[in-house]
Amino acid sequence: MNQVTPICKTLQPHLGWHGARITFLALFLIALFRVKSVNFAQLATAFIGKAQTESNYKRLQRFFGEFELDYFSLAKLVVKLMAIPQPGVLSVDRTNWEFGTRSIHILMLGVVHNGVAFLLLWWMLDKKGNSNTTERIELLKDFYQVFPDAQVAYLTADREFLGHDWFESLLTQAVLPFRIRIRESDKLDDGRQSLKAKVLFASGGDSEAESNTGW
Repeated sequence: MNQVTPICKTLQPHLGWHGARITFLALFLIALFRVKSVNFAQLATAFIGKAQTESNYKRLQRFFGEFELDYFSLAKLVVKLMAIPQPGVLSVDRTNWEFGTRSIHILMLGVVHNGVAFLLLWWMLDKKGNSNTTERIELLKDFYQVFPDAQVAYLTADREFLGHDWFESLLTQAVLPFRIRIRESDKLDDGRQSLKAKVLFASGGDSEAESNTGW
């Protein structure tokens, strides 16, 4: 149990949970590091202590099924523990996969540190396909609600995060610069002429380098 105590002492000031829940979270994290899987059946075998595997499995089910997590507090915990400096780089992304007959779509916002995007906030999208401008803006509002004094160097996103309304909303927020990849086939217009991005940013490199050029 020596590993559990320092983890509890680290988590308690940031989460403010009941001691038993903090201890469970510490045990869960240790088990997660051991088995490197989120499968409950595997995690239940790796808990420290004398409890039976079946008991650990039921504890996992109760915790994730009944306890409402404060995701804003978890976001603050991630930033604090990682000692992420400011100004930070925000990253917007989306993922989707199939779980049985159910399609799961998640819009995510993370902060980039040492080349890794650490997830802070996310929205479950009750639909197929990409997110819309309103959903992205609301996610950014959540971020500034959690981190009102955050200094952001810029927002980055992949080529699927395009759209006139989306860019217009970002341009009206002078405090949030952005660097978003565009497709090489997208046309850019300066009011006098319209050129494809591939032509405008051509620099003698290969097509992949040109297509990855961002704003």
